[in-house]
Amino acid sequence: MTTHDDRRGLLKAGLSLAAVGAAASVGGCAATASSPKPRPRTYVLIHGAWHGGWVWKDVAKGLRAQGHEVYAPSLTGLGDRRHLLRPGINLDTHADDITNLIELEGLNDIVLVGWSYGGMVASDVLGRVAAKVSAMVYLDAFVPERGKSLADYAGPPAASFRQAAAEGRDISPIPLSVFGAADPAVLAHVGPRISLQPAQTFMQPSKAPAERPRIPHTYVRASGFPSAGFDAFFRQFESAPMSKAYKLNTSHLLMFTDPASTLRILSEAA
Repeated sequence: MTTHDDRRGLLKAGLSLAAVGAAASVGGCAATASSPKPRPRTYVLIHGAWHGGWVWKDVAKGLRAQGHEVYAPSLTGLGDRRHLLRPGINLDTHADDITNLIELEGLNDIVLVGWSYGGMVASDVLGRVAAKVSAMVYLDAFVPERGKSLADYAGPPAASFRQAAAEGRDISPIPLSVFGAADPAVLAHVGPRISLQPAQTFMQPSKAPAERPRIPHTYVRASGFPSAGFDAFFRQFESAPMSKAYKLNTSHLLMFTDPASTLRILSEAA
């Protein structure tokens, strides 16, 4: 059995290889040792439901090693801010979290990254500060139309989400096995760190831009997590202008189960 220490060693090894541009292939796109070093960028990484900024620890370390500036906050009520869980937290609250970070830190030329539910937040933030964003990356994420909520895209689980919201309850985590995660070390690391998700974050309609701005967009589909909804999002970007679309044969927790490819794709977003 792979131990936690072994897993951390594998993560670090994978990130180190990606950071120096070792030859590898992602979704049919090759990155070689002769690839030019990416210019320094500012990354804002937005985590998914039930998780926190902690999910980005190793990927953020890899991006910083390449010379990038990286911000990976936890959204209100989640991660290291779980003690702030309260009624009334919604999608606007989480968009406020990221928008305030961008404004108060004076960030520009941003690569805005949303993973899973984080795609809802990233889309709403884009609607507020489009001039400050130079590239969008959706990592196995929701890409909402303006006026639609996450529950509108969630398929069968949406009924339980709506019931929880109607009863004033927050939403319990979905078992990690549903997301295709099977590595015991990953499950042992992630499981104790996840928490309740504020229900209204899944109910509130998105304020995403009616039309995507003409900046580079990247969509990454983790095929180890079956999802017709995410497959549909992926197809939107396969032939869209100024877009890249990748498939990774890994779980929805791709920053843990394929950190090297995750880092490589983020570093190539432009």
